[in-house]
Amino acid sequence: MRAKIGEVLLKRPEELNALTLSMIEAIDAQLAEWTSDPNVTGVTIRGAGGQAFCAGIDQRVLYEALLAGDRDYGANFFRRFYRLLHRLGTYQKPTLAIMHGATMGGGAALAMQCKIRVATRETYFAVPDCKLGYFPDGAMTAALARCPGQVGTFLALTGVALRARGLVHANLATHLVPEDRIALVTPALVGQLAVTPAQSPLAEIETHVNQIFGLSSPQEIMGILGVRAGEWAKATLGQLQPQSPTSLMVTFRRLREMQDKPQSLEQGLATDFRLSQHLIDGPDFREGIRAFVIARDQKPAWRPADLAAVTPEAIDALFGPVSPIPEWTPAG
Repeated sequence: MRAKIGEVLLKRPEELNALTLSMIEAIDAQLAEWTSDPNVTGVTIRGAGGQAFCAGIDQRVLYEALLAGDRDYGANFFRRFYRLLHRLGTYQKPTLAIMHGATMGGGAALAMQCKIRVATRETYFAVPDCKLGYFPDGAMTAALARCPGQVGTFLALTGVALRARGLVHANLATHLVPEDRIALVTPALVGQLAVTPAQSPLAEIETHVNQIFGLSSPQEIMGILGVRAGEWAKATLGQLQPQSPTSLMVTFRRLREMQDKPQSLEQGLATDFRLSQHLIDGPDFREGIRAFVIARDQKPAWRPADLAAVTPEAIDALFGPVSPIPEWTPAG
């Protein structure tokens, strides 16, 4: 048989290819099968429909399961999702994600586990998790921690979106490929099809980003932005203010941990699993999904409602074990 590239097509274009549990399980099973197939020389993941690579996990289904009291679904979903991410991140064959269109949340986490990450001029990449009462999970903070300076912290706390040039500058994309060439992209050909991007606007604000987001806490960041002159400071503060205070604190701590003492993929996913389970049990995740996905009134009532009320003890607890739920492992 001839050598071939394994093609994974995320096919829910009407939902911007948001991931369901059945999709996650099918992809994981297919990757496992291709591992032992000598004729498969690499894997490419792309989204159907042209509007999105993957806009994240199917939050509506998770929300409805939690409201119905199906707590096991929340544990099983993240356990299986992280198992897929671990398999992809440790895959022994070249893996490539074509981040064409919306690439957000869990979709961004999926792409980051591929060795080759292709952006196009239609890519819209964001990690808006703090707006949803959550955090950038699935080892996403490890990818953000590898961004230059404090760019990753800026992206995670504000949810600011990047286009292709910014993604390459931030080391989140490895290549920029014109849209009319993406059908030809394979791990072996991507270097020949890619073009050199122009300088990103992100480079122009990087000095400000490093100064402000290198501070010691979200409170300090917002405090300085509040007294600093200029449109960038005003706009950035405006992006931070609507976010869940608990999510800002969790995300900031998680990023500092990964910057100061990076964890292995397995260790990082185990920590993220603890956080995921605590947060989906808490009030802000359900309120964020209600406000931005279900009712779409964009008026979340966070608990607590301000950073000063988020205690260190509360954050410590979120990083602790989730009894009686077993810890996550790659086999889980």
